[in-house]
Amino acid sequence: MDERYKKQIERNLDELEGFTQTMRDINMEPCIRILSKDMRIAGNRYAKLFGINPEDKIIAIKRVCYANSEPVSLEQTYIPYYLVPKIEGIDLNIFSIYEVYKMFGIQIANASQTLDLAKPSAADARTLGIDTDTLTMLFQCVTYDVDGRVVEFNKNYTRGDKCSFKVHFKR
Repeated sequence: MDERYKKQIERNLDELEGFTQTMRDINMEPCIRILSKDMRIAGNRYAKLFGINPEDKIIAIKRVCYANSEPVSLEQTYIPYYLVPKIEGIDLNIFSIYEVYKMFGIQIANASQTLDLAKPSAADARTLGIDTDTLTMLFQCVTYDVDGRVVEFNKNYTRGDKCSFKVHFKR
């Protein structure tokens, strides 16, 4: 087996867990660095996705996820503000987004995710510590709660040299 693949973090796509818990499960030290946490107007695109009005507020969070001090992914997460009021006062360097959901009584049920390959912007590539021509795995995920509400949209640029993913198929 190629030596670089032995060093990859293997993540299971069968489980719906956040980055922090996933890293802890495989005995790696997770660290999150928040790049931005802004409130903005949903606009038509996110209003349609979340089933809210275009002028309603959403929270936009951009963060880098580290495993054992190495950047492995860059996430952009969008959440309707009405679900997590006062999130601006919560330190997301300490609490995971899934822990925030629990604080607000949101029970995650399932998610729908797509995978593609994409080049991040030059600034995002620098943040991830990769060359600007390096492709990343781009995951786009819509997360639902037990009531069927869309509670999150997430775009995640993951380094292919640091992570691999597995899926179990059944017949």
